[in-house]
Amino acid sequence: MVLEIMEPNTCIRGCCYSQTIPLHLRPSSYSLFSPIARGAESVVYEAVLDGKKVAVKKPILSTSEDLDKFHKELQLLSKLDHPGILKLVAAHARPPNYMFFFEFYEAGNLAQKLHVEERSLSIGQVIEITAQLAKALLYLHSLGIVHRDVKPANILLDENLHPHLADFGLAEYKKDLKQVSILNWKSSGKPTGGFHKKNMVGTLIYMAPEVLRKEIHTEKSDVYSFGVTVNELLTGVVPYTDRRAEAQAHTVLEMSYTEQRLTAAVVSEGLRPVLAGPELGVPTGLLSLIQRCWDADPQNRPSLSDIVSELNVMLECGETEGAKKDTSVDSFVSCGNVDTTNSQSYQEPMNWFTCGQDFPEKAYLSSEDAPSTRLSSNDSMVYCPVVSCGSFSTCGRRETMEDRHFMFPHFSKENDIHFFGILDGHRGAAAAEFSAGALPGFLQTLLPMSSPSQALLEAFVKTDIAFRNELNSRRESKGTIQKDWHPGCTAITALIVKNKLFVANAGDCRTIISRAGQPNALSRGTSGKLFICCSDTTNNTHEQQYSVAS
Repeated sequence: MVLEIMEPNTCIRGCCYSQTIPLHLRPSSYSLFSPIARGAESVVYEAVLDGKKVAVKKPILSTSEDLDKFHKELQLLSKLDHPGILKLVAAHARPPNYMFFFEFYEAGNLAQKLHVEERSLSIGQVIEITAQLAKALLYLHSLGIVHRDVKPANILLDENLHPHLADFGLAEYKKDLKQVSILNWKSSGKPTGGFHKKNMVGTLIYMAPEVLRKEIHTEKSDVYSFGVTVNELLTGVVPYTDRRAEAQAHTVLEMSYTEQRLTAAVVSEGLRPVLAGPELGVPTGLLSLIQRCWDADPQNRPSLSDIVSELNVMLECGETEGAKKDTSVDSFVSCGNVDTTNSQSYQEPMNWFTCGQDFPEKAYLSSEDAPSTRLSSNDSMVYCPVVSCGSFSTCGRRETMEDRHFMFPHFSKENDIHFFGILDGHRGAAAAEFSAGALPGFLQTLLPMSSPSQALLEAFVKTDIAFRNELNSRRESKGTIQKDWHPGCTAITALIVKNKLFVANAGDCRTIISRAGQPNALSRGTSGKLFICCSDTTNNTHEQQYSVAS
């Protein structure tokens, strides 16, 4: 790929410069498509740049500090050049769009292979991958850079099974780490004890004990994360669980440990993930290396140069068990009873929101064709409130956002009808995404034919049935890999029709209205129940409760 470099090839501030990587692009040179990943601080899109498929990381810039981080990451990425590190091919470092353009790898990341597609690596493949990953980390450390978030989710695979270390949003030069740590503590006040994730960076289940003790990251902290990662590649198990299934870090902790308990166990009790057993045929030298990498004392952990040497010896001594023959992504072994004949389709994430939007269209006439009798009124004396709305959402320290919301002021093009909702996803965002697309559509078609409360009830029920039917259909057609995956969500909606507020909530949540500064509970949160409440400007409140399918 040869891209035009427009001079001066600098960012808008002039602090970033490259002789080989374009730092600002013509709008006509690239096209962004659908998102393929979302995180707390950025969204990744599939895109085309100069006719070639690329991945675009678009950071979420809410503050001047976020903008500073973008420029800092760009400065670092512009200096990296190693086959084991995700290559930056271009950037756009001028307003209004700040973006990183990277090489695109169809195979996705190692976490996806292990825990979503439930594939297994041979011992030889693990050694090949970890040897190349170790060389990439050694290169970083030779430049004085600490990655600070080494884990399978940040390791991308190309078609030849070569790993590429990605996500340098937390990476820092070692010389700057002490100052960064001091600024973190000063900015929020020094805490008095416990687990303080606000002041930590990285992913908890891969964090070294010294980092959990609020000490400064070093190269040996990366070595610890490397050891946990290698063990995960061997076992296929999410650290500190006995599950192969996909699980985010916060969900994992809810299964067995609170964050505080896990931190205390790792730091004080020497807790580590279950080591790969000899029954897997893992060489004793590799098991010994893993244990030394996650030693409690950073001084006892091997350096990356020693790790590279040991892994090279394993490769030369033939401990790879056929890795030379299995050097493609297709050579991954399927686990359990998962059918892999259609695995290629899983690399493109399903758009549950669009799927949900399509359901009401299949089931009904469009709302424009439906008779609008229930909502029409010529009563000019009815008070209609003035509605203002806005939203803010963040997944905080979590890896992904499982919650969704929607806002429809002037719903269905009616000036005195407004519809809002919040959906809290469980076991992934699928149910929340689907419901955010389907629920407004069902309500739009039902409102002209029913009372608001009845329309809201039926919209909830139909959305629930539609999602379960779609999920079952995709299981039967092998469109969903994990057959024991049962996503869901809780939901709260508010429907305003003229001077009446209709509130519905399903699942373990509740709605509260504030009147004259006083909170008033409008519903109760109970699993398996749907509450619908009507409140009007005369302070009259009516509640209905329904049992719904779980």
